[in-house]
Amino acid sequence: MAEIYVNTSTPATTKIYVRGEAVTPSSPVTVKVYDITGDPVISPPINPTSILTTLTAEQSEVDIGSYSVYLPISYTARTRKFKLVWEWQYEGASYSNTTMLDIVTPYVDIQEAAQEMGLGSDSNDPNHKTYQELKLAERYARNIIDGYTGQKFFLHDDYFSSVGNDSDTMPLTKKVNRLHTLHANDQLLVDNLNQVNNLGLTIDITTSGFGLKVNIASILDNDVYIANGMVPPSIHDSSPDIFRRSKNYKVYARFGWEYVPNEVRDAAVEIMKMYFAKDRVWKDRYVKKVSTTDWDFEYSSEAFSGTGSSYADKLLADYVITQMVLV
Repeated sequence: MAEIYVNTSTPATTKIYVRGEAVTPSSPVTVKVYDITGDPVISPPINPTSILTTLTAEQSEVDIGSYSVYLPISYTARTRKFKLVWEWQYEGASYSNTTMLDIVTPYVDIQEAAQEMGLGSDSNDPNHKTYQELKLAERYARNIIDGYTGQKFFLHDDYFSSVGNDSDTMPLTKKVNRLHTLHANDQLLVDNLNQVNNLGLTIDITTSGFGLKVNIASILDNDVYIANGMVPPSIHDSSPDIFRRSKNYKVYARFGWEYVPNEVRDAAVEIMKMYFAKDRVWKDRYVKKVSTTDWDFEYSSEAFSGTGSSYADKLLADYVITQMVLV
């Protein structure tokens, strides 16, 4: 899936083929744009079958069959997923091609990363890397970091399901930035989007962000709990059992980090270095030992775990979800 960075004006591209040959269509190439983010919190929800807009693609002057289109900048203001349907005519017949596009948050500015890695900015420099090569390296680093830490270091709307634990606090394995709605066994309890609260008390985000907790100061009369089919907590009990083991809770929220932590940014640079290293092809194939007439080397077993970079692993140690104090 192609990617465009948030808040950038970068073209989405495709190549027009008919019967396996790149061609120049006999009509303008139009692009229908659909939002397929599946946003669970937008009301009313966006219909993924509804066309957001239709754009006219631009033809490349140097590459036959290559076309590009620029999304409105407002479409790239946050992480989203789009479906682009390219349509054209050729020799009297109608054709179409569908591509997918992700709007993503990079973990490091790729130009800053290039400078830190000592990559030349001049295309004639032997150390020069193209914009596309740098994007691929950042994507490689971002995917490895997400997999290693179990987190996504950007804001995104999603949902999370968890069974209660007979406590006033419910740990989550995803960092909550903003709570949208809370359901228990499909019953709406809190809807911060529409200012609905059927609990009669306030649900706060824990200090770490990895959990929800009852605001004790917001506890109301027991009748409120009884009316909503919940067990009333004792007015003297500092830990009312709001999140019951017998119920499944669904949390709709804006998850992730408002800003990419510095350690994550620096780890991304280290992994980008690894991406461009000459021996990456061996590591990607789990080759432990390589030798020739003149030299040989053997990888530590740790090279095939974590991120593959010992320094990046150290930078990310506090962000690995299984090692964090969630509440």
